[in-house]
Amino acid sequence: MQPELSIYVCSTARHLLFALLRADLHRAESHHILYFADYQHASLADWDLGSLPANIMVHEMSRSSVREYMDDSLRGRLCYFFAMRNWRAPAGLRGPLRTLLADSAPELSAALTRTQAGNRQPQLWLFNERNRMARLLRLLIGRFSLIEDGESNYRLQLCPCWKWAGRLLHGLPPRSRVMGEETSCTAIYALNPERLPGRIRHKGRRIDFLDHGSARAMMERIFSSLATIPRHAQQVIVATQPFRIPGVSLADKQRVYERIVSHIQALGRPVVLKNHPAEDADDYSFLGDRVTRLPGKIPLEAMLPGNTAPPGIVSVLSTAGMGFERYCRRIKLCEDSPSDALYLQTVRRWIADPRKLDAVLQEKLPH
Repeated sequence: MQPELSIYVCSTARHLLFALLRADLHRAESHHILYFADYQHASLADWDLGSLPANIMVHEMSRSSVREYMDDSLRGRLCYFFAMRNWRAPAGLRGPLRTLLADSAPELSAALTRTQAGNRQPQLWLFNERNRMARLLRLLIGRFSLIEDGESNYRLQLCPCWKWAGRLLHGLPPRSRVMGEETSCTAIYALNPERLPGRIRHKGRRIDFLDHGSARAMMERIFSSLATIPRHAQQVIVATQPFRIPGVSLADKQRVYERIVSHIQALGRPVVLKNHPAEDADDYSFLGDRVTRLPGKIPLEAMLPGNTAPPGIVSVLSTAGMGFERYCRRIKLCEDSPSDALYLQTVRRWIADPRKLDAVLQEKLPH
């Protein structure tokens, strides 16, 4: 009998790391990982994937080439149109998508054909069901499970008023949405399922693949090229993030991070800066040689094993290091909240009165 087929749609390096660690734990399954490298403009050049087990295959693709292929024919454009609206597409319209898979990932295409011909359902794993590439795969595989994408899984997101009527027609609350709310999502694997919003908490499952026996060996193997990154017992890693707060400028963000870095250095601790993959590394050029910089496109979690002592990871509000507390100490300067309101208010207060940020740093990073 053919092994069970699991398919993953990954847009970020962190997605890819989580997919690989889950695949490594479930060795009786066949795993195919679709990695769309142009989402973060991060290729797999720094990942040593040559020694993966035979049942794990990674297919590097690009969103732009997929869209170009689908735009090349009327059926392809219709297929894409249906996918973007989460409508079920007739089998005839799904042809271009199957041809695309056959050309880009022939091993996956063959495995998918065998599985569905045997009346078995492949398992589709998504990190964001609204991602455009995820929507396309959902045309071929209707039901799916989510793996946590970060703090966004734990927060209600406001919906614009022009979507309220459509959500009501689909039996969904009109004013807010949450990842995994659709009936086609069968389970949500999260690091803290008890924190999931109430309307989806019954789907919550605890992630079990980050701390198993071979996880550390897998990370050290695929990131062997990062051995030269300095590791010091006293170092503190500052994990940055895009603020995306209306009215808050780049200069405001830089002043916040300058204050954080200065506080840590005043404690006599070396600072390692890990900018978020969605940010421009030049946003932090003002820090000069005051900090050691880590590659922005490599997941921070891959750099944690091998430290002589668990480093502190300081962030404004980030999932950096979550699930890897065995290897680090996470220090979030903002408190968790079911919505973004508290985060927005807190950062704005810091910008208006930097002494409020100083007080938080004194509390969370005491001398």
